[in-house]
Amino acid sequence: MLVIVEQNNIREYSHLIDEMFRLRARIFFTRLRWDVQVADGKERDKFDDAGPVYVICADDAERQVRGCLRLLPTTGPTLLAEIFSDTQPDAVHLAGPTVWECTRFCVDHGIAGRGHEEEFLVTSATLFEAVGKLAISAGIESILANIDSKMIRLCRLIGCEVEILGCTRRYGRPVYLGLFPISEAILCKVQKRLSIATQECERLLALN
Repeated sequence: MLVIVEQNNIREYSHLIDEMFRLRARIFFTRLRWDVQVADGKERDKFDDAGPVYVICADDAERQVRGCLRLLPTTGPTLLAEIFSDTQPDAVHLAGPTVWECTRFCVDHGIAGRGHEEEFLVTSATLFEAVGKLAISAGIESILANIDSKMIRLCRLIGCEVEILGCTRRYGRPVYLGLFPISEAILCKVQKRLSIATQECERLLALN
């Protein structure tokens, strides 16, 4: 199940939001050891108070969050502007009404841990498909995201196009700034990859 959570329906999905924050804590704090704040088993930051849009992939019962991401307009406060500004090209202004920032993308690695890599791809592609549809409907032309090399490979595997604009190495490993153009053609590629991954996932589950 795919859920788009905005400020007008956030109370309706309060349980999913809590589960999303718990997944973020498991991924970013426990697994990746990022310098993030965790309280009561949930990872949140000040950008969660800036009216973001959340895209959440959950099970059909809406109890388990399998993957999620956060979207913010670049006309307001962003992680890129405040934390990762050194990944921006010199003298380039990347904020605008048709540009969003995507942050806190994560997928439950327990999915891949069960030996079903295709299920991991299905969840990832489902999230990207939702972003594409949402962006097109809102007139958004591109998405900015700070990503690592694994994320670059995942995005390209799923069918997304990404242009690397800048990079910083102050975290001991490269963190890139990626620009993701939005178009119907790119969305179609993601949907095709999602269809293939879904069919393969269903085949594998039928064998068990």
